[in-house]
Amino acid sequence: MNDFTNEDAEKAFIEAYHMPTGMPKHEALERAARMSDALGHTPLGVSCRIALLDSAYYLSRYDLMLAPFAWALTAQEKDPEAFDDNERHRLDWAHKWIGSGLRRDPRFSLEQMQSVIGQLADRYGQRGYSVQPVHGARAEHAYHVGDMAGLAEHLGKYLATERGPMADCAACVVEEQVWMLARLGRFSEAAAHGWEGLSGETGCSTQPQGILTALLWPLLEIGEVERAAHAHTTAYRLIKEDDITSYVHEHIRFCALTGNIARGEEILRRSLHKVTAVQLPADEMSFAQSASVLLQRLPADTEFEVPSVGTLTAAELLSRLSTRAVELAKAFDARNGTSAWVTRVTEALEHADYPAVPLAVPSAPVVAVAEEPVVFGDPVEIAEAMVTLYDQGDFVKARRMLDSLPADMDSLLPPDLAAHAGIRRMTTGLVPFSPDEFDALLSALPHDLALRYRARMAIGVEGGQEIAERCLAEAESDFTRSVAALTLAELLDDAHAHEAAAEMLALASSLDVPELRGRVLVEAAEHRARQQDLEGAYTDILAAMAGSLPVSARFEGFRLQLRLETLLRRVDDAMATARAFVSAFPLPEAAEARWYQVASIQELDQEAACLSDLRDAVAISRTHLSPGHTAHFCFALSGGYVQMDRFVEAAEVLEESLRLLQDGQDDLRLQVVFRLGQVCRKLGELPAAERNLREASSLLPPEEVGRRAFLLDALASVQVRAHKHEEAIASWRAAAGLWQQEGDISEAIGSLIELASALPDEDVHETRAAVDEAESLLSSLDDPTEVTRRQAEITAIRAWVHGQAGEFALAMKNYRDAEAMVVSLGDEGWRVFIVLRSAHVLLGADDAEGAEAEARRAASLLPDDNQVANVLSVLSEALQRQNKPSGTDPLVRELTARLD
Repeated sequence: MNDFTNEDAEKAFIEAYHMPTGMPKHEALERAARMSDALGHTPLGVSCRIALLDSAYYLSRYDLMLAPFAWALTAQEKDPEAFDDNERHRLDWAHKWIGSGLRRDPRFSLEQMQSVIGQLADRYGQRGYSVQPVHGARAEHAYHVGDMAGLAEHLGKYLATERGPMADCAACVVEEQVWMLARLGRFSEAAAHGWEGLSGETGCSTQPQGILTALLWPLLEIGEVERAAHAHTTAYRLIKEDDITSYVHEHIRFCALTGNIARGEEILRRSLHKVTAVQLPADEMSFAQSASVLLQRLPADTEFEVPSVGTLTAAELLSRLSTRAVELAKAFDARNGTSAWVTRVTEALEHADYPAVPLAVPSAPVVAVAEEPVVFGDPVEIAEAMVTLYDQGDFVKARRMLDSLPADMDSLLPPDLAAHAGIRRMTTGLVPFSPDEFDALLSALPHDLALRYRARMAIGVEGGQEIAERCLAEAESDFTRSVAALTLAELLDDAHAHEAAAEMLALASSLDVPELRGRVLVEAAEHRARQQDLEGAYTDILAAMAGSLPVSARFEGFRLQLRLETLLRRVDDAMATARAFVSAFPLPEAAEARWYQVASIQELDQEAACLSDLRDAVAISRTHLSPGHTAHFCFALSGGYVQMDRFVEAAEVLEESLRLLQDGQDDLRLQVVFRLGQVCRKLGELPAAERNLREASSLLPPEEVGRRAFLLDALASVQVRAHKHEEAIASWRAAAGLWQQEGDISEAIGSLIELASALPDEDVHETRAAVDEAESLLSSLDDPTEVTRRQAEITAIRAWVHGQAGEFALAMKNYRDAEAMVVSLGDEGWRVFIVLRSAHVLLGADDAEGAEAEARRAASLLPDDNQVANVLSVLSEALQRQNKPSGTDPLVRELTARLD
């Protein structure tokens, strides 16, 4: 006699059912199953076996499915009534898993695989299901055993057969078909089929990442590089936290074959548990093969910490995994009686690289330096040439000479040349600037040359004007007088002493030093710009740039021309000038020009139009500028992705920007985390969105009231989506208060309207309170149009509240009032929305005839196709409520055609 009861067994099952996925749960379900069998409790036994099938599936242990599956089939034959509808459906569904699991484990025979597929065909046929899953299973089996003609035959049937209740979701079916088309070499067809399958929400936990992963190879084969990059970045972001999925194997191989070795290595390091912990042999073979493709391309001494193994070099790990991939391929081939898998693994390991695929975050480019950076020869001659070239304004060649004079060679130079070299290293940023060392170096130079350097360094230091004036007074040559005068002109302009600045420019011009003529022309244009005569300055700089300028003056001329075109909003001219600027100089000098290019792109909101320029800037900055520069350029690049609604790429670039941020870049950090919060919200990554927006809030200075209010509005929208309603209410109310403090009453009303619109249906009291508060602020608005717009929003919400309360007459009155206001604003799209809300109220009031009339009126008002689906839905429901046929209704047909 059992010492437990039915209640004990049922309790054991419920406790096991709610355990997290894992072997402890599976073993607990088995214990509950044994208890049910001992009691003869067949319905509970059925529930246990169906749960065991699910458990084994999520463990990727198809071998554990066989016993509960066989038990359930036998039980169904003996007592069909022991199964409820849901359990019958789940058993039929699990039948597909059995065949897949047997195929992916060489311990099971070919005969077993074929038998299960035959049983599947019989079972689905008996139940009247679509046989599409059967065709899919036969196509997969054909590919597995190397029967490519069979694959083509069954794929044709798979593509031609309609889905049924036992088919995978529409997106998963597309994924399977893309894989098969690609295996047959039908790459263009696979790419088109997969891309079309990406449209719309799937509601499936494995999509769209499955389709995107399947698309990687056909897209590469047909040269769709940008789409391949998008497919990789989008899919990998969705699977990177998944320790089980085999999709990640394809992304390791993709990175290996497309020049993204560093990213591939990063993904492999996150997946090293798979070296020893992959359950299914097919998945283990897939991982070992893909990892080996990458490891072949890494330095042999790269080290990896492999769980349960220890430290292995890339060479050691490659040997282990490539050997294992071939072993498993041989095991499958031995089972199948073919050589298909050994051939496939061998070809994968020998596959040549595809053309490089640039990803969202560009890496440093491999570029040849335009000029030989090292000049060989007598150090004294090189130093003398450097001084002459700098004086002539050719900072590019002069820098090459400077780079050819290591600091440890200064002792071999005459003291004055050593001083020139040391000073130039400071002024070009090769070594940190030190005032004491600078003064010491100047003491080794003739007085006039020392004054020249001191005048150049007077800008940006305390007492700079006095320093420059002294240099001018003590100068012994026209060259030094001109340098001091030009410095003074800039300093005086900055102090708004424009007349005095003009006198200094006149002096420099009258001295007419040939090497400085170009700089005088550029500085004269700058002088006009500093007085806000932008058009005059632009005319001057264009004239200067049309002539022959020394390299240094031309660099400054480009900088000024670009800045003026940006300020004057000459977008096309600015973008053309920026590209000319960065191409006019070799690296590393061109890298500095990128800073001005990126600033102009951002100021003119041209990030999307200049995406390739921003990508180049990021790549070049990695080698030739600081990490802080790269962080800034990544932020700019993210703006381009955001403008193009490519939010996954935007998130990746913003995360890279965060990684590279340096101390002292607090304002940039604020911009990065705020935008990242917004992007994560778009991606549905709500915890990350809230975390980043909270960090942005902590970085905002208290006096920036408007930005804080804007941020709180964004934070509230995330919190309400995360069902944190109390926190969302607090955030929106705080935002409304800050907007009022800022004096922006319309935005304050907007925060309260957002609050009222986003609350759950049952929170009517808070909704009414928010609407009342918003309406009380209307009298503080000055713009009549804005008053009407906000009043329409408030009235529509009041209508919704009445509808929720069953006060249909009041709801309709409010919607009519709101519609009248929207008509006065001329917003036809909004009007259609209001009319449809009225139709919903009438449906709630069981007035289907009135709802039909409103839906037809909404259709007559449609300004475009954006709301066609909504109108069609309401109209169809209204017709259905009246038992009217919708398929023959002319308007239904018209709207359906517009959707297609």
